[in-house]
Parts: sequence; C-alpha cells; structure tokens
Amino acid sequence: MRRKFLWQAAFSVAGGLSLSSALVLSFGTMATHTVWAIATTLLAGLAALVVIPVEPHGFLYLSPVVFLVSSIAFGVGEGVVAAVLAPILAYLASYRTASSSQSVGDVLAVGGEAATSLAVASGLLRILPFAESRWLDLTLLSTLTLLLSFLLQAVRISSAEGVRLRRLVGPLLRSSAPHLLSLLVGTLLVWAVFSLIGPLGILLTAVVIIELYYPWKLLGDQRDLFLKSLQMISNAVDLKDPYTAHHSRRVSMYAVRMARILDTPEEEVERIRIGALMHDIGKIGVPGGIIRKPSKLTDEEMETMKRHVEAGASIVEELEILNRSTDIVQHHHENFDGTGYPAGLAGQQIPLGARIVFVADAFDALTTDRPYRQGRSTTEALGVLDTNASTQFDPRAVEALKKVLRSTE
Repeated sequence: MRRKFLWQAAFSVAGGLSLSSALVLSFGTMATHTVWAIATTLLAGLAALVVIPVEPHGFLYLSPVVFLVSSIAFGVGEGVVAAVLAPILAYLASYRTASSSQSVGDVLAVGGEAATSLAVASGLLRILPFAESRWLDLTLLSTLTLLLSFLLQAVRISSAEGVRLRRLVGPLLRSSAPHLLSLLVGTLLVWAVFSLIGPLGILLTAVVIIELYYPWKLLGDQRDLFLKSLQMISNAVDLKDPYTAHHSRRVSMYAVRMARILDTPEEEVERIRIGALMHDIGKIGVPGGIIRKPSKLTDEEMETMKRHVEAGASIVEELEILNRSTDIVQHHHENFDGTGYPAGLAGQQIPLGARIVFVADAFDALTTDRPYRQGRSTTEALGVLDTNASTQFDPRAVEALKKVLRSTE
C-alpha cells in the first residue's frame, strides 16, 4: 500500500507540474484557437472513457489518439494538457453515473504517467538526428510515448500488485501489443484526416475510432462485473455469520499476494483469486445455527460443517466460468500431513492453490473476533501457524504470508 501511495503521489505531482508548465508555455498559442483547444481536450476525455482491459492487470485508454495528434498539430504543450485532463474528465463523467471503479489517486497518477511519457518522448525527439517530417515526428512521438506509458504501467502494476516485473512484462506485452499497434495506426489515421480538412478531422475521426473500440470497454465492464458478482456472492455467504463479514474477500487478497510471492504464474494466480472468493460457498447448505454456534461443535455438527467443501466444489463445478477453481474449493481443508478432509491428501498432492487458501483462511479466522473469543493479534496468529507448519499447513505458504504482512505494514 505504501508503494502504491508513493507512486500515486509522485505522478500526481508530475501531472500537476506538467499541466501548470504546459498552460504557461502554451497560453499564447492556445489563445489563438481556444475553441479547438477546449474541443480536443474534451474529446480526449471522451476517449479516456473507453478503457481497454489487458491481461493480467493492465488497461489502456484511447486518449493518446487525440493528445498525440494535438501535440504535433498545435504543440506538445497542448498535448500535455489533454493528456493530464483526459482521465480526470473521464472520471468525472463516470462518477456522475456511479460507474467509476478507480480512486482519485489512480486517476491523477494515470494523467501524470501520460504527461511524463509524452514529455520524455518529445525531449528524446529533439535530440535524435532525424530529418524534419511531421509524419515521421508523429510516428516516432507516438511510438515512444506508447512504449514509455507501457513501461510505467508495468512498473506500477508490479509495485502495487506484488508481481515480479520480469514475470509481468511478457504477458502484459503480449496482450497490449495489438492494442498499442491499433492506437498507433489510429493516431496516424486521425493525422491523415486532419491534414486534409483541419481540426474538424480530429473530432470526426476520433469519434469513429472511439465507436469502433467501444466493445472493448464493454468487455472490461463485464470482467469487472464478474468479479464484483463473485464478491457479492461470497459476502452473502460470509454474512450468515456476522463475525465473518467480508472474510472471503480478505482471504482472496492474502492468497493472491502469497501466490505471487511464491512466483506462481499469473493464470494460476487468477484461478486462486476465484477459488479463495468461493472457498466457503458450500456453507450455503450448512444450517445457520451450526455456523453461528458460540461453543464447540458436536461430532455430528462437525461432520455437517465438513461437508461444505464438497458441496462448494459441486456448486463451482457446475459453472463453466468457475470450474477451473473446483479443486481449490474442494481441498482447502486438507492438512499438509494428510490428516485433513475430504480426501486426506498430503504434501504436494494438495493443489498449491488449496494450500495457499488454507493458510490465508486460517490466518483471517484467527485474527477475527468470534462470539466465544477475541481475535488474536497478528503476532499470535503467526505463532499458531508456525507451530502447525508441516503438520497442518504448508511451510512455504506460511512464509509467504509472513512476507505479505511485512510488505503491508
């Protein structure tokens, strides 16, 4: 969290300084075409509403199509103004419709990253020995800006999500490359029309590109809706016991970070995320009186409680979009020494995701208040996990949790 805050603060400041400098330096030229300057900035904001999801955790805006052309047509200063303000305008528009999923810090940092990339790319072009050509300038400026933006985003995700940069860059580049190329082609297309009919060409062509790319925004919205739906389902299960509200969400957060510390591929991380959110879904079929019982369960009640793992696996298995996480849901109560349930698996026989979720689940349970006891401190809970490492818990998963907790202090 500290790294994310520092990143947001640094690039929010960078964005603010870039915007102030650009307004001061470009005020004279902007005054000669105020209407077009305002129009292109608003258009960049409209383009920023189209958020293109890229796996595993990134996203791209369409706004570079506008502010890159504006940089060549009217000057880099005006491009910087549009780059900084575009995500802010998009956020305000989304906020009014209650559809924004980003924080103010994220939005300001994204604008700062875009402005920094544009300014650095422009500076590099000034010192590179290329012949003057506005087509070549735009191509090089666009390429450098998009690549710098990609690198900044990769570093931001690596820092905020705990993903190792070397593991992140490859998958992120593979999913981003077609869109980066499309943004470059779109930028050149907008410039071609601008060269023919003037500033109106930016507006007309950019609107067409936004319309063509809008399905990618819907795809991103569907993914967000899917994850939010899973969180709502897990919350509904957790609320059967008021003492475990949002338990599954916290377990998912711990499990994802633990998996990344263990150098788990991102595809598996996403499987673990879903498995952690759904790990207690089988408790829907457990009577509330057993779940909320303030004293020790009887043997019969314990057998009923144990059946929640297989019930949950049955529920998840029926849904194609979730069934890749079935084994995590089914085996997240297997002890490392083979004395757990439901199958008595041991050691490496237990799926890695299930071992991770088991430790995250136990830690959150230990630190949460219950009717019959107060939640333990982090130190006490880790002591319990250490004592039971190699018997109940995977020692590697316990060490991964410790690293997660240290990184969030």
